Amino acid sequence: MTEKQRKLPLYVQIRNKMVQNIQDGVWQPGEAIPSESQLIEQYNVSRTTVRQSIRDLVQKGVLVTKRGAPTKVRQTPSEEMENPGVFHHELGAELGVKVIRSEALNDHFFAQNQLELSDEEEVYVFERVRTAEGNPIACQQSFFPMSIAHKLKDEAAETFDFITFLGRHNIHYTNIKEQVTASNATAYEADLLGITPGEALIEIRRKTLGGDNLPIEYSRTKYIPSSFSYRVEIGK
Repeated sequence: MTEKQRKLPLYVQIRNKMVQNIQDGVWQPGEAIPSESQLIEQYNVSRTTVRQSIRDLVQKGVLVTKRGAPTKVRQTPSEEMENPGVFHHELGAELGVKVIRSEALNDHFFAQNQLELSDEEEVYVFERVRTAEGNPIACQQSFFPMSIAHKLKDEAAETFDFITFLGRHNIHYTNIKEQVTASNATAYEADLLGITPGEALIEIRRKTLGGDNLPIEYSRTKYIPSSFSYRVEIGK
């Protein structure tokens, strides 16, 4: 194992090995990958590490999981996946989404400003609850320019990560800016998440820039703290 590999979190090392298997054609799109038990034996790691690796690849659109079925390869990564200095992911298995609201708005001035649109231009919002094993772990509002939203309307209930989906339609990001803060659940958010109003949440605001350096997405996601992991690694 190289010095660089030793500095990476173990689940990222295993994730990279799995990506390499897909890129090398060992695991083909549409085929099932080895079971968790087989991966544990193959890589000599814990079940938690294997599940974190699979979750990460599911979020990136490389793998797909369904209840009661084996995990399958969804697509071959088009390029080598980079190792970021920021690691965050949802905790839990069988991640999914439930659409609460999906509509065009012409009076959401903050979102229009974040997307660098005029007050007269509509934005499209997808409001969804993110789930793990069927239980709510976060509520999310994602805003898009109307020129992009039409590609997502029919996929909102199936797509866990909009940005990965857009990449498969040749809409790629050049920069993602995230802001992490503490937040308290409103009565509406508490009802969606099954918690008490006022409970602490982790809020992530994300602005995504496209190939022309113009915003293609703005989102606000509020997580139940026990369902989210966030870590920053800086330096060599």
